[in-house]
Amino acid sequence: MGAPDVVVVGGGAAGCVVAARLSEDPDCRVLLLEAGPDLRESPPDDVRVGWQPTRNFDWGYKSEPDELGVERALPRGRLLGGCSSTNATFALRGSPADYDAWAARGNAGWSFEDVLPTFCNLEHDLDFGDRPWHGSSGPVPIRRYRADELTDVAAASLAAFDDVGIPHVEDHNAPGEVGAGLVPVNCIDGVRMSTALTHLPRPGERPNLDVRCDTEVLDLVIEGSRAIGVRLGGGEIVHAGCVVLSAGTYGSPPLLLRSGIGPAADLRRLEIAIRADLPGVGANLADHAAVAIELPYRKEPVPAPLFQVVATLHSSTTDAGAAPDLQLIAFGPYDSSGVSPGTFMVAAALLKPQSRGSVTLRQELPLGPPRVDLGYLREAADLDRLDEGLEVAESVAAHPGVRALCAAGQAPGGAERSNRDERREWMRRTCWTYHHPVGTCSMGPASDPFAVVDDRGRVHGIDGLRVADASVMPDVPSANTHIPTLMVAERMAELFGR
Repeated sequence: MGAPDVVVVGGGAAGCVVAARLSEDPDCRVLLLEAGPDLRESPPDDVRVGWQPTRNFDWGYKSEPDELGVERALPRGRLLGGCSSTNATFALRGSPADYDAWAARGNAGWSFEDVLPTFCNLEHDLDFGDRPWHGSSGPVPIRRYRADELTDVAAASLAAFDDVGIPHVEDHNAPGEVGAGLVPVNCIDGVRMSTALTHLPRPGERPNLDVRCDTEVLDLVIEGSRAIGVRLGGGEIVHAGCVVLSAGTYGSPPLLLRSGIGPAADLRRLEIAIRADLPGVGANLADHAAVAIELPYRKEPVPAPLFQVVATLHSSTTDAGAAPDLQLIAFGPYDSSGVSPGTFMVAAALLKPQSRGSVTLRQELPLGPPRVDLGYLREAADLDRLDEGLEVAESVAAHPGVRALCAAGQAPGGAERSNRDERREWMRRTCWTYHHPVGTCSMGPASDPFAVVDDRGRVHGIDGLRVADASVMPDVPSANTHIPTLMVAERMAELFGR
């Protein structure tokens, strides 16, 4: 293949989709660059089996210590397929209100009515493919575990959700559904269906698509106000007619910043020549923070799917018609290969945080890992709402059917918090990333001073440069973000030539 028409930087969940879709045009030469390995032919068991996430192929990112000095691991897949090759295979979409809010911020074509066809086209729902809000012929198979496949933890938790007053829902991806039920997953016969498998053709099948793995990109090559290629870690320059960044919420902003695209004051401090003053690059980081109650499991854990049931709900300050702002999951027990064998958990996650963080370059090491400030729970309203979710999680953990699974004489982890202040500090100290960061290259009109890309993914002020990954989401959806990220990638590919 000659010089590419399009180079896609990042072969993760979104990048595989973009490269596959653009290369469906035989006249479009596409080069996909991925820093990690291609494991499609001989995947190790932890990548192949989708019953629980793996961290064995990872960028090794860590957050900056927060106000309490807590540093958090930020797992991100470093291999072809990215996090779609390592995640927990949740296949949730979120609420129509999530996407209507994107459109209301000036992003034409991103309302739920606009994106629903894309959600349908990307999936093959094996349970509800005949429903008008689902698809039956897309590349991503989606199913729910049957009643006879549920672990005792999942079955007991589902009953507990009902008894604490969370209504049952048959299909979490039906528009507007809020409640408890079986979680849709893109794990089929135990195999994690990553975009490296569902979207990319096999090597050699598509001559106009070249996939280069174990290839890290240093920065962009820009002439005047146009991107003309990328510079690889070894110094090689790859020219292209268009560059698409799909390096993710933590990966796309550093590439822009190192190339002179970002907040002018920060670039000057780093002595980087300014190509475009875009204050929003690396700002607006939003993620789902979660807290968990650990419960001692009374039996010997055996290999089984960890995540089978999920519940969504509204906090007391959120209108019933709005997107749900809390999620509960009960999961485990881990088998001997898990991170915490012998325990299972009931967790609460904040789905619609007001707090924001940032991704920036390190003054002392601008070519190294980014500085990630998660910003968790800085807004008092976030603490209040997550506390409500924790109260419901505690009720679930105290349910007789759930407690019957606990080892005799052992107390739940993290249960003793004697007063409000101790409870809040415990939440701030122990909360963890639910692995759904978005927003650091936020989509919006040029009139929005913190918008980085327009509603087609085009970077403001730089021709020939686009971003297509979770970083363009203006706000985090009220769901695990894998399927929304695929929707964004599919939609950006659809809009590429328009």
